[in-house]
Amino acid sequence: MASLCSAAYMNEEALQRIPSAFRRRMVAYDFSKAIFSENNQFDSSDIILIDLIDERFDLVALPSGQIITLSNELTESGLLEDSAIAGFRIIPQGSMERRKLWFQGMQKLFAFLRERNKLDRVIINKVFWSSKFDKDSETSFPVARAFIDKANAELDWMYDALSHELPEHQFISFPPSLLTADEQHRWGVSPFHYSEGYYVEALSQIRKKAEEQNEAVAETPPTTHPHPPLVSSGAKLTVAAVKADQEIFAHCSLATGGNIQYSGNVAFYLVVDGARRDVRWYSASRDARFPVPSSYETLEVIAFYKDPLEEQLSAKCNVEEVGNPL
Repeated sequence: MASLCSAAYMNEEALQRIPSAFRRRMVAYDFSKAIFSENNQFDSSDIILIDLIDERFDLVALPSGQIITLSNELTESGLLEDSAIAGFRIIPQGSMERRKLWFQGMQKLFAFLRERNKLDRVIINKVFWSSKFDKDSETSFPVARAFIDKANAELDWMYDALSHELPEHQFISFPPSLLTADEQHRWGVSPFHYSEGYYVEALSQIRKKAEEQNEAVAETPPTTHPHPPLVSSGAKLTVAAVKADQEIFAHCSLATGGNIQYSGNVAFYLVVDGARRDVRWYSASRDARFPVPSSYETLEVIAFYKDPLEEQLSAKCNVEEVGNPL
């Protein structure tokens, strides 16, 4: 999805260096952004199945401005050794820049589907990388656990972002017992080449979703919760705190364009004499309470907000003393 933000790129010579017609076609689609063409298959589709496993790749920012996916198939084309793109830049998977591009590409795709009244036909295949085989084996697992955990953390972030766009019933998910790797998989050993049971269950769930959609009658559409505001869109954070009796009461507000925003999580620090003393970790609540320390010279509260792209805002205030709590 991240490369969907880019203008189309054309390089037929690089494509022809990929021997497999299937692999060549995948890279050609990534180059062309043909998913947004007027002559596409979305208009007649019953199910639009989105699988994020291939979001594991880095991106390539070309000197000409386009963005393409650094897939194994792209490497096979030899494009990165071509002097014509000298000075290209890698955008690593998991980086803030790549997340921003993915977020923008996802919203661009969903706006495209919404215009065609097809957003309700989307199904998200909510899978994660496996860290073990489905059967006991003496073969070492081919991917290190740290790499698997990193990939799954990124998938988890993307699924959370998608949950703000689509209701829960448009996701299919699986127990960990089915998300295990098949050592004898026809496409080779991989954390996302699953055991046979997964594919049986996935097909069953997809068929069930299709039947439910075909039988659905007009009714109030399911609601989704809005995306928390982005720091880059001008979100502002303010905080105030008072001490009453033996407690400190803190409250923060998040606003964009002068409007109070209620989505998104915030955290609080109590700072005593310049050092952090207590923490209220991230939650949806805009309020926090701390016990008053037995001795101090200065009391401050810092509020933090982290947006879906993990950009952060903070605001600080002195603790005021009043006779009664807020």
